[in-house]
Amino acid sequence: MGRRMEATGPLLKTAAPRGTPLDILLVEDNPADARLAAEALKESGFPSRLHWAADGIHALEILRGQDEAATGVHPGLILLDLNLPKKDGREVLAEIKRDPALRRIPVIVLTNSRAEADRDQSYDLQANCFINKPAQWDEFVAVVRSIKEFWFGRVALPGADRLRAGQPGVSSPFATAEPGTRGAAGPPLRVLLVEDNPGDIRLVRDLLAGAGQRQLEVLTAGSVRQALVLLGEEKVDAILLDLTLPDGEDLEGLAELHGLMTGVPILVLASQHNEATAARSLRRGAQDYLVKGLFDGEGLARAVGNAIERNRFEKILEYMAQHDVLTELPNRTLLEDRLSHTLEHARRDSQGLAVLFLDLDRFKILNDSLGHVAADQLLQAIAGRLSAAVRASDTVSRVGGDEFVILLPDIDSTEDVTLVARKILDCLRSPFSIGGCEVSVSASLGASVYPQDGSDAETLLKSADTAMYRAKQIGRGNFQMHSPAAAVPRGERESMVIALQRALERDELLLHYQPVVDALSGSIVALEALVRWRHPTGGLLSAKRFLPLAEETGMIVDVGEWVLRHAGLRARDWQGEGLLPMRIVVNVSYRQLNRGREYSDAVARILRETGLEPQRLELDVTEETFLREGSTAVRTLRTLHDLGIRISVDDFGSGFASLIRLKNFPFANIKIARSFIHHVTVNPDDAAVVSTIIAMGHNLRMSVLAQGVSTAEQVAYLLRHQVDLMQGYYFSRPLPEDACTRLIRGPRLHPVVDRLKVP
Repeated sequence: MGRRMEATGPLLKTAAPRGTPLDILLVEDNPADARLAAEALKESGFPSRLHWAADGIHALEILRGQDEAATGVHPGLILLDLNLPKKDGREVLAEIKRDPALRRIPVIVLTNSRAEADRDQSYDLQANCFINKPAQWDEFVAVVRSIKEFWFGRVALPGADRLRAGQPGVSSPFATAEPGTRGAAGPPLRVLLVEDNPGDIRLVRDLLAGAGQRQLEVLTAGSVRQALVLLGEEKVDAILLDLTLPDGEDLEGLAELHGLMTGVPILVLASQHNEATAARSLRRGAQDYLVKGLFDGEGLARAVGNAIERNRFEKILEYMAQHDVLTELPNRTLLEDRLSHTLEHARRDSQGLAVLFLDLDRFKILNDSLGHVAADQLLQAIAGRLSAAVRASDTVSRVGGDEFVILLPDIDSTEDVTLVARKILDCLRSPFSIGGCEVSVSASLGASVYPQDGSDAETLLKSADTAMYRAKQIGRGNFQMHSPAAAVPRGERESMVIALQRALERDELLLHYQPVVDALSGSIVALEALVRWRHPTGGLLSAKRFLPLAEETGMIVDVGEWVLRHAGLRARDWQGEGLLPMRIVVNVSYRQLNRGREYSDAVARILRETGLEPQRLELDVTEETFLREGSTAVRTLRTLHDLGIRISVDDFGSGFASLIRLKNFPFANIKIARSFIHHVTVNPDDAAVVSTIIAMGHNLRMSVLAQGVSTAEQVAYLLRHQVDLMQGYYFSRPLPEDACTRLIRGPRLHPVVDRLKVP
């Protein structure tokens, strides 16, 4: 038998607010999930009565009136789990949508399944919506609120709160299978007839009654003025307007009604001699027009029903145009509209307002590691928390992939803004449960205040955006108020800092690869990943232009992780294409290594996520990183070496490396600084240094690599002194990914000794 959520039973009864509550059928075999749904309905303020079926057969019995305990229950909404005993949820959905008496009831699939096949099959079976069950309480409440607002709020069929769409046997927006059935469920649809001719009023009533529309209530007004008064007191679902009224001629009455009731469809009634005017009414807001004497009751009922349906779809389209599809938050269009209106009120009433610009930190990395489906679920959960953290009068909008803007009207002081900002950042601190995993996020937040930070919408948004990037520069999970100093960068350096932060967020970085060649065989044994920046105005920038600044400001941590992750993914793809496995070389700074365990854990995590084998990764470090034995950087290097990662000394000879340090650490390679190779064939001192480094490296059982090799003469000298590896423009410039793929896919380079006559 049907189980309703009663206070005395195992589940709580949902609250019944004022107005006619909606009967909801929950088809769910898990009592804990059913209880959670009941509590969420209560918390969300959804005016409803919840009925529970624990299996598919029982659900169909309730819907078809075969359960004595649920007699008279006509659900207006079905929440359906897929995995059910006795009859699978997919079978239940198919039977509902095949049954003419049931198929108009909205069915929302609410399931733990995250399989795309289940989602696609549900929509193929005509489910109205597919939602994954949230794991967190606040997220479940947010989902229920979304269901309430979307299906029974501003985008629902007018009067849906009266259960029109959910009654058995419905074949039009207001028709019923049996006379009187609708009356027991709730008030009928209401149509306002604006007509001064008693005969025409009687005719309209008789036509509708003759067409079986007994549940359609017709209100009347004898003039446009009376209609305006009545509409201030009564709610109607459609308006029938006679164009020949004394106070409504020349479409003026239509204009007045349309201006007052923009959400109610208006159909005009015209005589045959003013049909042209009726046609013009469509451009003034009318949904349709009917010519008196040329329609019967069914035609009139159909016209009214079609007008209501078109109005419903217009509202849906309007909603979609103004809201983000994923989170259902207002989008940039609606935000700018609300911000403009709020500014008008602020100017008029001498009040303040604030704009908060929020950007999720490193969301692209989360997106890449979690996958798009899980990342979308995370964004939805974040949207729910943000909405719950602010007032009902505030606006939370999604304006970009990982960007949100919050509009705070009626703000008295910057202290109020700071309190709200702290609350917003705090609401994100607890981990999110996504796909069975806990995911932690942080955000950077910037704020601007009217009127001191801007007097128009564009300036306020720009000021908040600038403050947000200032917060990112200082450190993640931070909040900054706008200030003139932050808004106007001083010189190229500060401009570059802000632009580089944007580059990370907007994926403007890219990698080029330069091959490392075995000196004798000519084989490519490694590829060094070199970061570049596609600057929006400066073109392609080399690492020299921005990495020193990144090192100075600490942004090298983010840049370094980006390089390692993308290089690992590219190496995995190459290996998947059947290309010979080779090492990927990535440069590491002292600042990164000095983070200790945090950095080594990050490297290990990226290796797992990308599938790159540790022995295929080589990290290049400069001499400064191992100057002091026992330092955090040296301990980090040892941890990385223990993982199986090769460690090489870059630009050897240009710093202050100690031979004792070289002897005590198992470096794989020594890379001779380019400055020595450049003049090795003409400068005896450089030649002596290079030959000494090669001999020393071999004595320490290390491979020696010569960097910056650009001429045949340099190659000949290095071969005579038995260098192991070479790299430079003589073999290849740094190449974009596609060009590098073609290089390593092609034939092996000819052995160097075959191209040179080495005495």
